[in-house]
Amino acid sequence: MRCPSRLAGVRALLGVLLIVLVVGGQALAETAPFAALTVTPAGPQRYDITTGVTTLPQGGTVVDQDTGVTLKAASLQYVEGATIDAKDASVTGSFGRLTATSIHIDVPAATLRASGDLQLVRDGLTVQADALRYDAGREVVDFTGPVRGASPDFQADRVLLDARSGDVLLLGQYRFSEGALTLTSPTGGGRLELHLHQAGGKPVYDAATEISPALLARFSAELR
Repeated sequence: MRCPSRLAGVRALLGVLLIVLVVGGQALAETAPFAALTVTPAGPQRYDITTGVTTLPQGGTVVDQDTGVTLKAASLQYVEGATIDAKDASVTGSFGRLTATSIHIDVPAATLRASGDLQLVRDGLTVQADALRYDAGREVVDFTGPVRGASPDFQADRVLLDARSGDVLLLGQYRFSEGALTLTSPTGGGRLELHLHQAGGKPVYDAATEISPALLARFSAELR
């Protein structure tokens, strides 16, 4: 025979656990990238009831209230909670400032893709590429090329950027120049780590052909 007081205690514990799971799940959803978007149109907007697409022909601004990511574009199309497509756009966030002809955001997947006249600028680094994919959850930027960099000066087939630390990994055929130092990849391609640190209050990148395990771990999904 079950003890009534013990049974009541178990029920109370289960109730507490359920509350924790529900509230915790809500908190995670609220802090997820692209989960709390505010759209401000620069002009008229059209809503297609059959497709769920809202079009802003004169563009506007999209702000993620949780992460601070801000997108401004000359024209916008979006499906609430699903996708955002922007033309002639700029995006600012923890990764830096990105400008591109075309930007696509997958809201549930928390990913951003950009292409066309693409440039990303952040402290100590400027990158131009054919296209990029930004994983907002992991804060990793994947550039595909050819990819070109300035300050430091480099070229590579592909470049990975850790938006948290600023560290960079060059992949494939690469060339890196810093002052009198020039490093080039082996004939078949290779990897070069660029580690960001401060020197005299300025951001500086040090190059190394021996890649740190920590950086390889950060980019494990992209290097599969």
